[in-house]
Amino acid sequence: MTARNFDLKFGSEFLESLPGSPGVYLVYDQQDELIYVGKAKNLKRRLSQYRNNLQRKKHRRMRRIVKEATRIEIQRAETDLDACLTETMLIQKYRPRWNIVGAYSFLYPLIGIRPANGNMEFCMTTTPEALLKECPGFEFHGAFRSRRITGDAFFALMRLLKFVGHVNPSNRRSRIPVHSYIFSFRRLPSNWPGIWASFYKGESALAMEELILNLVENTGARLRPGKVQKHLDELKHFWKHEVLTLAKARKATGYTEWPVPQYQRDLVFLCYKAGVTSIEDCVKSPTVVPGLSASRKWSPVISKARRPSS
Repeated sequence: MTARNFDLKFGSEFLESLPGSPGVYLVYDQQDELIYVGKAKNLKRRLSQYRNNLQRKKHRRMRRIVKEATRIEIQRAETDLDACLTETMLIQKYRPRWNIVGAYSFLYPLIGIRPANGNMEFCMTTTPEALLKECPGFEFHGAFRSRRITGDAFFALMRLLKFVGHVNPSNRRSRIPVHSYIFSFRRLPSNWPGIWASFYKGESALAMEELILNLVENTGARLRPGKVQKHLDELKHFWKHEVLTLAKARKATGYTEWPVPQYQRDLVFLCYKAGVTSIEDCVKSPTVVPGLSASRKWSPVISKARRPSS
């Protein structure tokens, strides 16, 4: 879309009326459906990019959003962090079709541990509440963001535990919620529920160390060094990129709730990246999101776009 077409669609005065301050912009289509939510440190500069975008591959998505748009609403924020938090919450609530990142926090996985009748059980799920209804007693850890990294590490650990303990047959497959997985082991060391809980919280890597020592003593594991090392590498990758990063963000922001609810995980990291040292007012106050409740931090919505003439 050329600059001239942009001006015809939204008005030549649209960009001039925008503030050079942080805020969010909400894009609506002809059916008045919210199709995109974005944030900016400088609203005027950011939306000028939509007007002046070039015919390059990297601008394709931007051009398509503008092509579908018939109205743009602007809301100013006091700080860039306010804009980031609001963008995240609005995306999670409305899931506009042009927003992908952050729209599916309900898919962030959690890991659960449960000692049961001398056994030790592990689960991975994106629906912890549903799983607890069928299988109560799990202590959950997370939520972690990458399903791939978390899933690779979870199944790697399950394969490694088969060398250390004995897998119990499952007789409850029909009762396990979709996208959830449960494994039960017997004859694992009695202290492992505690040290693996510390592992998933990012407090200690002792569980990894004890696992490796047990694998070294196992004949079957020694006969498969390549596969064992691959599974250990997947666990280490998960520890570094998911467990430790979440622990660091929680510590830096003073976030104490555990596990971190799926919908709040991205908000914790936004506050962490912004250098917030007390997260209470940022992620637990409903006043952050305009339109959902009143807020002192936000100025009134400015609607400056117009429908194209027929």
